[in-house]
Amino acid sequence: MSATGGRDVESHGRTVLRHSLMTFSTRMGIVLVNIPTSILIARLLGTDGQGTYASAVVFPMMFAFIGLLGIDSAHTYLLSRRRYPLSQINSQSLILALVFSAIIAPLYLIFLKHYGGASDPALRTILTMGVFLIPILLAKYFAIALFLGLQRIRWFNAANFIQATALLCFMCVNFFVIKGGVMGALIAYMVSEVLLVAIGVWAAVRGSRRGHPDGEIGNNTLSQAVLSVPSLGLLRKSLVYGLQGHIGNILTQFTYRFDMFLVLSMVGLKGQGLYSISVLMAEKLSHIPQSVQVVLFPKLSSMEVEEANELTPRVMRSSLLLTAVAGVVLYLLSGPLLVLFYSTEFAPALNAFRILIPGIVTLSIAKILSSDFSGRDKRIYQTIATAIAFAVNMVLCFIWIPRYGIEGAAWASTAAYTLQSGIMVVLFRKLSGCGVFESLVVRGEDFALYGRTLRGLMKRGN
Repeated sequence: MSATGGRDVESHGRTVLRHSLMTFSTRMGIVLVNIPTSILIARLLGTDGQGTYASAVVFPMMFAFIGLLGIDSAHTYLLSRRRYPLSQINSQSLILALVFSAIIAPLYLIFLKHYGGASDPALRTILTMGVFLIPILLAKYFAIALFLGLQRIRWFNAANFIQATALLCFMCVNFFVIKGGVMGALIAYMVSEVLLVAIGVWAAVRGSRRGHPDGEIGNNTLSQAVLSVPSLGLLRKSLVYGLQGHIGNILTQFTYRFDMFLVLSMVGLKGQGLYSISVLMAEKLSHIPQSVQVVLFPKLSSMEVEEANELTPRVMRSSLLLTAVAGVVLYLLSGPLLVLFYSTEFAPALNAFRILIPGIVTLSIAKILSSDFSGRDKRIYQTIATAIAFAVNMVLCFIWIPRYGIEGAAWASTAAYTLQSGIMVVLFRKLSGCGVFESLVVRGEDFALYGRTLRGLMKRGN
């Protein structure tokens, strides 16, 4: 690579690191807000109520995500590549959110009718209420795609922080003022997500008013600038790009959440409540790679292949190191933290919590590589890896959950996460020519980059 190319990658590396640090800082702020929220829910609802609330949120979330067909990722990609006007993507987002809602909501209700884990009438009522969450989540996913596609990382971070803060406030009102119980908690969650969608709408209008980087507004009225008839070419490209990796994304989500369906069916509502806390605590580690992931995807989408081949390994090995260090700390503090936050009633969740930690650490590799594959328009690589991992996870869940309960579910997840990351590293090596050692082991030059980036941030602060 030329000296100019090396300087470009160095610049991209600093940008990704700076934006990732900004995103991670925001996520840590969100964690500080979410912890009292989850404590309120767990302590005031108990294990059964926690299990009901977790199911009422996770189940509609799964259906909404599956029904998206990966078009939200396509919007991020196309906006980053500046392939289509922002106004057309805004219009397509609105139309598809309405169409998908009309299709997914009835399918969700049919699922509940036949799902054995929802036989209890009170639980079924809460889960049925979750159908109203589906259109809200669809709109949310399209709003996030807009933030990331325009590389408005500050908007993305601000919207998520406002949503988390609003949820804490709404939960306090629910538990201490109206005493709405599980149903009130679910409604509070819905309203907080509506607020995020509203910020997304504001961002779409503001972005259109100022003009997409291509300069599309001209002499049009504001309404014409915000919304315009989407072309068939946009829909076709969105479907092709989205579907190429959507099966992989579905299987990824199933690998993350399929065990919760089985725990509820095989262990019961109390087991679901305990396991949901294990997952909630362990997944705090994922904030590190996710902070990088949301920044890296749009950045790689706008880069040349040679630059991506150098940037991705640098980002991946740094993300793995930070996640591993945080994982060790969390493991050592897991016992006191669990009891402090959620009381001794949730102490049986400790072993599952600890088992999940190494799986979340290895999963950081897969998260970074999913951004790389998506940025290269090679999402089929992710699909292959996640299909194998999901199959293994499903088999292990059916074997281990009846025998070991929630700890069996945790072991199945950790095994699947590790396998998925291993396969994706092999595929990345085939795609880019980058060695395993180069991709996973931190170098001296990485520490030098950290130092330069931190010095730059300190200068900005001054």
